[in-house]
Amino acid sequence: MEGLKVEQWPIDRLTPYARNPRRNDEAVPKMASLIKEFGFKVPVVARSDGSVVDGHLRLMAARHLGMETVPVVLADEWTEAQVKAFRIAVNKSAELAEWDISLLALEIEDLKELDFDLEL
Repeated sequence: MEGLKVEQWPIDRLTPYARNPRRNDEAVPKMASLIKEFGFKVPVVARSDGSVVDGHLRLMAARHLGMETVPVVLADEWTEAQVKAFRIAVNKSAELAEWDISLLALEIEDLKELDFDLEL
C-alpha cells in the first residue's frame, strides 16, 4: 500500500458533486469555526478532473473563510460505482458507532476544566 499523497489545490479547481444528497448549508459556519480552530486537517477527496468525492462541507467552509487552497487526496483509481458508494459510506460511517455517554461526559468535563470553547 502506497503512502497517502496530499496535494494543495486551488479551491476553484474543485467542482462539487451536483447530486450531493447532504444538506450542508446550515453547517458551514460551524465547520468554518472548526477549521479556524484546528486547521484544515482532513483533505478533500477528489478526482484529477476536480470533481469532489468527499469533503463538500469542508470545501464550503474553506470558501466561507476565504481560503485560496485546500488539501486534496486523489481517488482516480476508483470506478464510478466506487465513488458513488464511498460518498454514501463515508457520510453514513459516523452513524455506525454509538457514544459511551459516561466517557463522553468525562471528556466534556475535561474540556471545561481546560477552558475550551465547547461551542465549537
